[in-house]
Amino acid sequence: MKIHPKILERAINRLVEELVETNIVEVEKDKFVLKVKEIFHLAQEEEKKLNEDAKQVLKDNLHILEETGLDSAQAVALIRRKLAEERNINLNPFERMNQIAKRIMDWIMEDDEIEIYDEPYNIRKRIASILKDAVGEQKAIEREAQRRAEEEAQKRGILIGSDDWNFIYRKYLSEVMKEKGYE
Repeated sequence: MKIHPKILERAINRLVEELVETNIVEVEKDKFVLKVKEIFHLAQEEEKKLNEDAKQVLKDNLHILEETGLDSAQAVALIRRKLAEERNINLNPFERMNQIAKRIMDWIMEDDEIEIYDEPYNIRKRIASILKDAVGEQKAIEREAQRRAEEEAQKRGILIGSDDWNFIYRKYLSEVMKEKGYE
């Protein structure tokens, strides 16, 4: 799941506050921030590759559409789910955060320069909680932006999903992000 950069930044700051600044994990702050950003970047690249590969599989096997009666979006979604399962990429955003929390914890455990002063399970649990909170915040923002966009679209007779609707949605998404202190 792609997390808005501002929401990710806030989540990383919370990780620093709760783990590094309280000395639960003893590591240079800048190193910690860079590594967590790198882990997220790699996870997002995996998801991007997953999407590209799903589209390529469909392109290489267009007969699937004729045989199944699916439209291309449905077929890509099915292929994506299958590829995600094969690659052990959880598509549920909250579970994906668990996977990323595990990667962060694995790095903490493997890096000889990092000292930990709590049980690894407790640290991983804190990391996962903060990351899941970030996903929840993003979902809440997106829901509110969608609600507002749908209301305006209904008033103006704009078809939901159209280019005009997408423009309105992005406007409200930016507005809600500002209201929540992200921009």
